[in-house]
Amino acid sequence: MFDAFQQTLAGKLKLSGIGLHSGSLVELEIRPAPANTGIVFERSDLQRAHSIDAIAENVIDTKLSTSIGRARVSVSTVEHLMAALAGLGVDNAVVSVGGPEVPIMDGSSKVFVESLLRVGLVRQNARRHVRYVKSEFEFREGEKFIRVEPSRNFRVTCSIDFSDSIIGYQQITWEYSLGSFLELAEARTFCHERDVEIMKRHGLAKGGSLLNAVVVSDRGVLNAEGLRSANEFVQHKLLDFIGDLSLAGLPLIGSYTIHKSGHDINYKFLSSLLEQSDRLLASKYTSQQDKEAANVVIPALVYA
Repeated sequence: MFDAFQQTLAGKLKLSGIGLHSGSLVELEIRPAPANTGIVFERSDLQRAHSIDAIAENVIDTKLSTSIGRARVSVSTVEHLMAALAGLGVDNAVVSVGGPEVPIMDGSSKVFVESLLRVGLVRQNARRHVRYVKSEFEFREGEKFIRVEPSRNFRVTCSIDFSDSIIGYQQITWEYSLGSFLELAEARTFCHERDVEIMKRHGLAKGGSLLNAVVVSDRGVLNAEGLRSANEFVQHKLLDFIGDLSLAGLPLIGSYTIHKSGHDINYKFLSSLLEQSDRLLASKYTSQQDKEAANVVIPALVYA
């Protein structure tokens, strides 16, 4: 994730899936991009392609998902794909979406991660920029809060607290490694059965099903296969946080504590942190490495 050199894809990949809210089939293509491009989205279904940089300044909505937009063109539900790209250390890519939202796939980052690893990554001849938190900072709204403290490693303590007895209170402490991220990437989005009916009455979640979300009721988990892990609920909140935090445009290294987070507070925290970047963040390169290692293909890893 924090190698000295930037990375992009070794080739392009194509995926398709259902949009969570539209219920329509969406075609998705991810292509390599030159160094210092960042992650850029475009709408392939529109006659005139507008590029949208995946950065906090372009966030236009955080209700139920994270949406980015520019010049009246938008793409929603970017967080699971953004988490996959960040977790695998992909700095530069063009994401072409054939509709207004990224397909939900299975409700996690798993399919995106598997596909990216099959294609493989290329190390580019440009050093990666990283920012380190140098002063403690907290953003709070009522019981919800996100706090970050200086750390040499990317670490998150995440907790949730739902009145629903099936979900309840969960907490995990997680530190980045490729192996730990591959496990985290499998955690699916979740909701209560009663929330599904409310969303559908408002024209949302038309593509939602037990194939792309964990659904709970007062009786328990409705998915026949059950949970993928005992901590899947809190793991998914952490996965969402990683995807939303990646809209900083570069890694932000620190020790984070997040409680009862969601896309809205994730965005507000990140925006506030970046607004005070001179006071709170230090810009650094990762350590210098032999430049002869640049522009070589990193073999695709096998997803465990």
